[in-house]
Amino acid sequence: MSNAIRYDSLLVQHLARELDERLRGRSAGALRLDPANRRASLELDDGALLLDLHPTRGWILEAAVPSAPDIRRLHRSARIGRVHAPPDERLLRIDLEGSTSENRPIRSLIVELMTNQANVLALDKHRRIVALLWPRTAGGRELRAGRIYEMPPGAPRDGVDAPVVVERWSTGAGAGAGAGAGVAWVSPLNAAALGSYDDYLRIVWGEARPSVIRRADGALQPYPQPIGSDARRVPSLLEGMRECAGAAPPVESASAAADPEAIDRVRREITRIAARIDRMEAQRRRALPQAATLRSRADLLLARLHEVPRGAGRVTLVDFEGGAVELDLDPAHSAADNARRMYDAARKRERAAERIPALVAEARRRIARLEALVARAERGEADAAEIDATLPRETTLDAKGEESPLPFRRYTTSGGLEVRVGRSSRANDELTFHHSSPDDIWLHARDVAGAHVILRWSRGDANPPQRDLAEAAVLAALYSRARTSGTVPVDWTRRKYVRKPRKAPPGSVLPERVKTVFVEPDEAVEARMR
Repeated sequence: MSNAIRYDSLLVQHLARELDERLRGRSAGALRLDPANRRASLELDDGALLLDLHPTRGWILEAAVPSAPDIRRLHRSARIGRVHAPPDERLLRIDLEGSTSENRPIRSLIVELMTNQANVLALDKHRRIVALLWPRTAGGRELRAGRIYEMPPGAPRDGVDAPVVVERWSTGAGAGAGAGAGVAWVSPLNAAALGSYDDYLRIVWGEARPSVIRRADGALQPYPQPIGSDARRVPSLLEGMRECAGAAPPVESASAAADPEAIDRVRREITRIAARIDRMEAQRRRALPQAATLRSRADLLLARLHEVPRGAGRVTLVDFEGGAVELDLDPAHSAADNARRMYDAARKRERAAERIPALVAEARRRIARLEALVARAERGEADAAEIDATLPRETTLDAKGEESPLPFRRYTTSGGLEVRVGRSSRANDELTFHHSSPDDIWLHARDVAGAHVILRWSRGDANPPQRDLAEAAVLAALYSRARTSGTVPVDWTRRKYVRKPRKAPPGSVLPERVKTVFVEPDEAVEARMR
């Protein structure tokens, strides 16, 4: 089903100018996202800009602030800067001005208005996606929190910055393409009115004319130029949008068919799989160079066996080019055994590099199926029962071999990393010692009772990104008795440095090699990660 309001680049360009006149300089308080009903709103000083992008609606209005589950607070000094649209694109950009605090990273909003793919994305100053209405993969783009934003791909068209010449207009893009084919600003919404080159100059490049409402495919359609025999003038495009919204039949909320929490579970699963794809791709990029290094070191070791003392844990050998190479060895094995172990490790990495592309392809197909499920659920075509049947059950086996709920809550950071939060004292022990890996990051609010928090992290040679670590620390602060404090110190270390003393009560552990991060217990962060 197409949007009740259809957009082309000419409509978006004029809408951007109108929004720029109305919004520039106004205070902005928060971005609210309602994924289940495909709505977003930007709080203003005296109302909100409502972006209702459900496939059956598609309008943009100034309205009261609707309730929404995901709130992104902006800095108190944030104001609307420029509102503009890239030439010949169905895309709005709303710049935000104000504080550059790292805790308030949103610097612009992107509103994509492409038929059923309409979306709202909040970007930081590096064009990294902070939050978005609809995580998805399409057209080679990964629209997910933590990714660098890329504009939709499109074929280049002539006449973006200036009118094409009459000869170009008449010939079109190729044999039989028709006049105006491949020319910027021409679309199915206005092509019928562009019967001549003069019409093209007047409607696309002429002076601004009164906005209208007209019929397009049976639906009311605002447009910035008076085209069509049934066109009726309106004071502005936004007023035309409001009239279209008032004339539309009521649409059943998507949440009536599928609980927003169920849809959110699918989105979390998509984010988890996307993070797994990133890890596999990184492993594949490292595997072959690591295998080559291991083989060259094994070759050197076999060639210099007589130079390696028995029981050596480290040895320096001269390689085949005359350079010095330092090798770490297992002193419990001979030099020849160490070389064989290096060859085995090299083959293991080579086999992994061969397997990973197929695993990545299957994971991408899984994401596509889940995204299709989300789209159907939002249209009311899939219910919570179907979602439950599609997602893996979050259970574990108890001592009797029976299924029981997992001892932790799941969250996802902006960078796509999984965070696990213990549900109770006994669950804390279960999480720390049975549902985490040695290199995972363990966190706990300092000197107060609270949940154990595990940030899933597989790299023993590097710490996780600071932002992901800070978000996990916020959860540790919120799930502690210090949740009402202004700032909470949160200790963190590798899980392998956490031990359980004998006869210690449930949840009591001794962490070593501890570092500390100070965070604010911000519930908006928890809501965003949930």
